Amino acid sequence: MTKQEEPIWTIHRLLDWTTTFFQEHGLPTPRLDAEILLAHLLQQERLDLYLHYEEALSRHDLATYRALIQRRRQWEPIAYITGKREFFSISFVVNPAVLIPRPETEHLIEYALDYLRGHILPTGKPVLSILEIGTGSGNVCITLAKHLPQARIISIDICDNALNVAKKNMDTYAHFCDSVFLIQGDLLSCLHRERAKFDLIVSNPPYISEESMETLPEEVKRYEPARALNGGRQGNKIMETILDQAGQYLFDKGLLAMEIGEGQADGLLQKASLTAHYRKSWVLPDYAGKPRVLMAVT
Repeated sequence: MTKQEEPIWTIHRLLDWTTTFFQEHGLPTPRLDAEILLAHLLQQERLDLYLHYEEALSRHDLATYRALIQRRRQWEPIAYITGKREFFSISFVVNPAVLIPRPETEHLIEYALDYLRGHILPTGKPVLSILEIGTGSGNVCITLAKHLPQARIISIDICDNALNVAKKNMDTYAHFCDSVFLIQGDLLSCLHRERAKFDLIVSNPPYISEESMETLPEEVKRYEPARALNGGRQGNKIMETILDQAGQYLFDKGLLAMEIGEGQADGLLQKASLTAHYRKSWVLPDYAGKPRVLMAVT
């Protein structure tokens, strides 16, 4: 009797097997996950997998891919497995020290840029002064730096591990990050109120309520940093602190732009109206029509 030959694992066969395996374990995007992990392993684009559909993997690549599959089976986010996530057409290094950048936060960038281009840049101001509260991976401050070469940006985060991730991303994009400065601090407490003034203060703060933290998707709940998500009992604790304080650090006609969650718009708008520093405030939607970005102008 001859020894049964070991099956040949082509890209085609491996993608089909992995998709079924992920489906059986309840993962929400099984085919996409299989493609991303295999493309990452082979250092290819996803399209390239289909251009080389019948190519077989080496034993070494198979062993490495199996390890990636097992990590995903435990609900580890794809972005942490691959170590990167695209945001605003820029690839950012990410790890469990930072929140994974999400498409919703791109609205924060878009609305802030629209305001600056419509109200501040036409004044001919040679240097824009921008503050970000909550650096994370650096995706917001680095994206702003790319689109606003005349800006001087200070970005604050309380977590030194998060700042290390942001620094790595800044090093990658050093050609447009020479005027971005990282500071370790707790919200606005590290700034001198009389000396620090900004045209824009931007933030994607923690805004999930403690109750909602328990209902987050499994991969978020298990792996992403709770400190970057948990906004207190009702989710608005940190947002209200920022709203209270930010106006004191803005120039005239300066803007506070802050990402918010569902059900929070009315309370924050009322809070802004009772805060003496803001002339007006409003909330803008994301593509799904959900209230997403609070805008408050001094």
